[in-house]
Amino acid sequence: MRTRQHVVRSFVLVGVLLGLPCLALPQPSDEAGPPRTPWGVPDLQGTWSLPTMTPLERPAGYEDRPRLTDADAEEFLTTRRSRIRQALAAALSADFELGDGGVTESIYDAPLLNGRTSLVVSPSTGRIPRTPVGEDRAGIPSRRMRGIPEGPEDRAMDERCMMGGTLPLRGSAFPARIFQTPEHLVIHYEFVNATIIVPLDDRPPVPTAIRQWTGTSRGSWDGDTLVIESTNFDPRWTFQGSGAGLRLVQRLTRIDQDTMHHEYTVYDPESFTEPWSVAYPLTNTREPIYEYACHEGNRSMSLLLSGARATEQMARFVGSFGLSSFERVGEADGDGPAFTDGMLSYDASGRVSVHLTNRENYLAYYGRYDVNVSRGVVHHAVDGGSRPDVRDRTLSHGYELTDDGDRLVLSLMGDDGVESRATWRRHR
Repeated sequence: MRTRQHVVRSFVLVGVLLGLPCLALPQPSDEAGPPRTPWGVPDLQGTWSLPTMTPLERPAGYEDRPRLTDADAEEFLTTRRSRIRQALAAALSADFELGDGGVTESIYDAPLLNGRTSLVVSPSTGRIPRTPVGEDRAGIPSRRMRGIPEGPEDRAMDERCMMGGTLPLRGSAFPARIFQTPEHLVIHYEFVNATIIVPLDDRPPVPTAIRQWTGTSRGSWDGDTLVIESTNFDPRWTFQGSGAGLRLVQRLTRIDQDTMHHEYTVYDPESFTEPWSVAYPLTNTREPIYEYACHEGNRSMSLLLSGARATEQMARFVGSFGLSSFERVGEADGDGPAFTDGMLSYDASGRVSVHLTNRENYLAYYGRYDVNVSRGVVHHAVDGGSRPDVRDRTLSHGYELTDDGDRLVLSLMGDDGVESRATWRRHR
């Protein structure tokens, strides 16, 4: 997989691990088994990916269809891609063609995995058996994406560069790199930057009071299968509705040079009515991984938060105001009418209308408005009005809106500064 990101952190990690004396090249395998390390266990090292559009859960309408024909699979994928586009547009106003995180190749172009309609293999419904508590938790990430954030804590973990495609290994345009020594297995994800170190000895578990975003893991061999058990997850992160009691058991079985079978089972009685399991093959791309510089140039947090504040301010504008006072200021003092009566209206769809009058003059216009919170400016984009000189103009007003929203001061900005100042009182 090629990306447009720069190589830094990944190669540093690779260099450190390659410097360990116990890390050696895998030994050639015979037809009877997988490649093995010099110390005799299956070699799990490689760059592993899951290039498929098969969803984790089986969608509604496919309850009794675990696999599809080629024709049905194409229809399934068309619908699935369309829904993903719609969800991205609603959540982010995103350009779908950028794919998964802006990479040049995306899992959205991948096929179904052997025609499967879910990666979940148990229960046989292909659905995750959530409790009401788990169902509510599972909706937290999407609610965060749809809501207006009070602060960065209200946004999704991956958007905050904290958690991404980490445990368990699963489908993403960004593969995971595995390194191996006799005492440890290391799973490194560049996507949102996480490195999970799995001790393979008999050390005691970490106390339950210690919680981490990626939990704590211990590994052991069951024949040629490595079993990794992970617990102690920070409950502020949820995996498909899980809570503080999440126990994740992964099983990795190297099949040959290119394939590793991966399955995992999720345990959490508070969040799920029964344990549920997922199984699929991972493909060794044999390619290097590249730095995912999540924070570099990441303006999403500042833009989302400033956008949320603008949305809140626009909501405070909605309503009708009557003119309380009007004055010409600066070089415009005495140049033009001083209005004595008027009405101003903002609606929730982003439309504005203004009427100003005195005994001799009348000015009215209508159009669209937007609020720039950081500059303290409200723009009136005029679509039409009573005078030709205001049509198709954008009138920029510095604004002061009281905390109770009852008093609004608009200062019309011209090329040489403030031209007029109008004070408005809310009618409703």
